[in-house]
Amino acid sequence: MAINKLPKSYRHLVDDKIFLDDDGTTNLAPDIFRDRYVNFFIDIQDLLKKYNLLDYCTVNKELLWKAVLDYFEDMARLKIFHGYEHSQTDKIFAYETYWLLRNHPIQIDKPDDIDDKYVHINEYIFSFFLIRKLAKNLDRKLSANIQIDDLVDKFEEHDLVNEFRKKLYYTFKFRTYTPQSLLLVIEGFMTAAEFTMQIT
Repeated sequence: MAINKLPKSYRHLVDDKIFLDDDGTTNLAPDIFRDRYVNFFIDIQDLLKKYNLLDYCTVNKELLWKAVLDYFEDMARLKIFHGYEHSQTDKIFAYETYWLLRNHPIQIDKPDDIDDKYVHINEYIFSFFLIRKLAKNLDRKLSANIQIDDLVDKFEEHDLVNEFRKKLYYTFKFRTYTPQSLLLVIEGFMTAAEFTMQIT
C-alpha cells in the first residue's frame, strides 16, 4: 500500500515524526509501515499455504493495511504517553495479534467448499501466527546458551503447545481480550517456556 494513500486520520503518524531513527533525524514511518505490511502478508500467506487454505481464502489488502495502521497508532500512543524509545518484543506481538484479529484481513472466498471448522478463519490462523512468533522469539533468546536443532518446528508441533494454541483460538472466538491481556498471556508463556528449557 502506498504511503501517499494514507487516510487522513492516520496521517499524523508520519507528519508528527513519531517513529524516528536512533539519531532522531530520519522519519522511519513510511518504511516501517510498508515493511510490517509486507511481513504480515507473507506470514499469513505462509500459514494459509501450510494448512491448505490458499485455494479458499485471500488476504484483503485494505483490511491488512488498516490493521498495520491501527497497530502503529497504538504504538505511537505508548511512545508518547510512556516515553518509550523502543517497544519490547512481547508487547509488539500482543498488539500485532490484537489488531490483526480486530480487522479480519483473511476473507473466505469459497464458503461452500471450505470445512465448517474454518468459519472463524482469522481466529484460527492468528492463533498459529502468535505461536510462530513465540517460537521464533524463544529460539532467539535461547540460542546463545542452549542449542536445540529445529526448535521452532519442534515448538510449533509439540502437543502441549498445540493445546495452548487451541485455548488461544477459543479465546479469540468467544472471549473478551485486549492487547494488555494478550501481553500478560505472552509474558507468562515465555517465562514458563524459558524456565523449563533452562532447567532441563
